Amino acid sequence: MARKKKRPELANCKVRQQNHPTAPWRVSYKVQQDGKRVTKRKGFSDEDDAWAFAEERDLEITNHGLRYSDIPPEARRAFDFYRDKREEMEGEGIEVPAIEDLISDSLDSIRAEHDSRKASVVTVAEGVEMFLDYKRTRVGETQQADLRSRLTRFASDYGTHSMDEITMDQLGEWLIGLRNRKFQKGRKKSPLLAPRTRNHYRGTLSSLFAHGSKLGRGWCKRNPLEDIENEAVEESEPEAYSSEDAARLMQRALDEMPQLVPALALGMFCGLRVSEAKEIELAKVSLSSDEFRNPSKKTGPRMSPLTAAAASWLEAQPRRKGKAWEGASRQWDIEINQLCERARVKQIVNGARHSFISYRTAEIRDVAQVADECGNSPTTIRKYYRKIVTSEAANQFFSIRPEDDAENVTPINEGRVSA
Repeated sequence: MARKKKRPELANCKVRQQNHPTAPWRVSYKVQQDGKRVTKRKGFSDEDDAWAFAEERDLEITNHGLRYSDIPPEARRAFDFYRDKREEMEGEGIEVPAIEDLISDSLDSIRAEHDSRKASVVTVAEGVEMFLDYKRTRVGETQQADLRSRLTRFASDYGTHSMDEITMDQLGEWLIGLRNRKFQKGRKKSPLLAPRTRNHYRGTLSSLFAHGSKLGRGWCKRNPLEDIENEAVEESEPEAYSSEDAARLMQRALDEMPQLVPALALGMFCGLRVSEAKEIELAKVSLSSDEFRNPSKKTGPRMSPLTAAAASWLEAQPRRKGKAWEGASRQWDIEINQLCERARVKQIVNGARHSFISYRTAEIRDVAQVADECGNSPTTIRKYYRKIVTSEAANQFFSIRPEDDAENVTPINEGRVSA
């Protein structure tokens, strides 16, 4: 039978066995808190561990008193570090403040920094509005509308959160979970947005957080989008309206929605961006010329081609003065969508400009000239705009005329193209 270990006599601690399923050994000892003596207890599963703790604590109380026994180890290490460094620095002739003064000053500094951060907290909703206000005089109406649409969607989910507390993981989950907000018939849940569209959202959010993290603002410490890369996107050939679909759209617009014709014709047959086409003053476009001045805010002024097709559609509609589009920017999107539904044509994003660039390139076989006419680079034309079409298809596209003006025409469902 093994002999029981001899245990030391303890003056300030007691080790007792108790009826506890996981900690049958208990050490009790006195400490001083707020000027009062109180008893503390600590349980152990192993008897040797209990006695080791009790011996260490008993020695501390004997050497330093009750109050020292309740000082946590990290505080003791901090004091030892202070004492050693003070001796070293005072040996070099450096005056070192008392430890209580150093701690007091540090805590005051921490509190001041916390109060300053708290006072300058900017919520996502506030940050979005201030960012949009900043952009109001720096980008055009179309880009403003795009920024507001994307950022308002983000603010609807995270508006009450501080800009500084938004994390990379939160942003990543939000982006990957974005769904198409248009109603989808026959679907219980709308489809997830395509990677390219999610990349657009990422770029918009990155602009917001980069703006907020600038030193002079300090809405957030850094831009968390820097750690989220764009998703890989499968490149496909750009889309363009067929001649038949373009004719249907133009004729249905002329018959039922003539307010759309000027800007739509300038995009479809002159290659203008929607934002450019809307701003064109009709009175300044001479229908007898083969070009006109385009005061583009995006690329700077340039001369744009006025094709015979564009001239015929501009002449067929009733307005001769004012801007090509006189409605609100958002209303344009609504009415173009309605037009496509009425004409039973699948809508193509930026389809009018895509179509002009595709057919114009096939017609003149000069990408550089088309790029100059449209305010793009040849690389952008090839990569994002041009659909490969034949010269014959180009001739048919630029022969589209209003029904009453067509001579030698082959009728299709709506609108006509020359035979």
